[in-house]
Amino acid sequence: MAKSIGMLLDGFYPSDIRVQKEATALIEAGFKVSLLCKRREGESEFEIVDGISLMRINTGTTHSQKGWMDIRIAINFVHPIFKNNLKAFIDKFSVDVLHVHDLPLVKTAVKVAKISNIKVVADFHENYPEALSIWFKWKKNPLIRLKNKLFFGYRRWTRYENWVSHNVDHIIAVVDEMKSRLVKDHNLQPDKITVVTNTESKAFIKNELDENTYGEDKNKFILAYTGGVGPHRGVDTVIEALGELKSYDDIVFYITGTLSEAAREMIASLTVKYDVVDKVKVLGYRPFSEFYSFMKMASVNIIPHHSNGHTDHTVPHKLFQCMMTGKPLIVSSSTPLKRIVNETKSGLVFEAGNAPNLSSKIVELHESKEKCDKFGANGFESSLKGNYNWAFTSRRLIDFYKNS
Repeated sequence: MAKSIGMLLDGFYPSDIRVQKEATALIEAGFKVSLLCKRREGESEFEIVDGISLMRINTGTTHSQKGWMDIRIAINFVHPIFKNNLKAFIDKFSVDVLHVHDLPLVKTAVKVAKISNIKVVADFHENYPEALSIWFKWKKNPLIRLKNKLFFGYRRWTRYENWVSHNVDHIIAVVDEMKSRLVKDHNLQPDKITVVTNTESKAFIKNELDENTYGEDKNKFILAYTGGVGPHRGVDTVIEALGELKSYDDIVFYITGTLSEAAREMIASLTVKYDVVDKVKVLGYRPFSEFYSFMKMASVNIIPHHSNGHTDHTVPHKLFQCMMTGKPLIVSSSTPLKRIVNETKSGLVFEAGNAPNLSSKIVELHESKEKCDKFGANGFESSLKGNYNWAFTSRRLIDFYKNS
């Protein structure tokens, strides 16, 4: 049994909720967990956070530095700075196995792990090659668009994913659909992959509830979208659907979460196009501790993802968070969302990208408190008392490491 797990994250910590949940679960199960990640200005090089022993490294602070480093990595898929620090990280924390979060750093880990004679586990948070083709859709800078076309194309990163899949010792997949894709696309044995999905800790409902979260709109029929905003998230479909619901004075749509300036501009232009400026409220970033209130005090929580190779092979944390609030869901037909919501009977499913179909689902719940209450109760039951919670899901991760 591996006793010391060294995680790699091509990002900052704390910031990634999946990393935090997995590391904490393993620590509570008796494992030692360390993390090699990026360092922001002012952060300590060595620190213990959430019980995790952190080693942070400088990889560049400006956007241009990050851009050039992205290109450097994409040339041969090896991160020079992480590679130069990884052996020292392994030695310092007596690492038995490297657990690499997402695709970019896996080859770096494999190269160093061979020298140290330790195993590598790749944790695929999403279908990364497909995600790359979607993330940049709203980027307007021609140089950035050229860079992404040359170095971050789908085929190139799919070939890399194939190499990774056959050169690591095990894979953690975020959802069943992701496992099925990897088995099919890369001719893998199913037992090489363990599914650890993005369920939520039951402690989520212990966050403080602010009943005035929506202020003067609190008595209206509130559609709530919480989380990051990007081209694949489908908020454009919601705004278009609202254009068909202008006669419903009490329906409003709140967007709470991190969004880029490009995303903010896109939302603003769509609200003008569909004449719903007064119905769409963009709150932007809010601390995670407030998300419970935004979800709980909403009339309906909505996850309107477009259906594509990215969204059909991952699942957002917010699905299970919303279920825990006891409020109904409206989700798109993106495969994992549709499967889980239909299975738990926690809400309605609309055809992804189909605004008229979405507007009909909104009206269906607007006109039936009974349906809202039933869907909400089913979601609460499935998440808090059923299997769609982190206490249940984390057992798969713990059992894998105990038996590996």
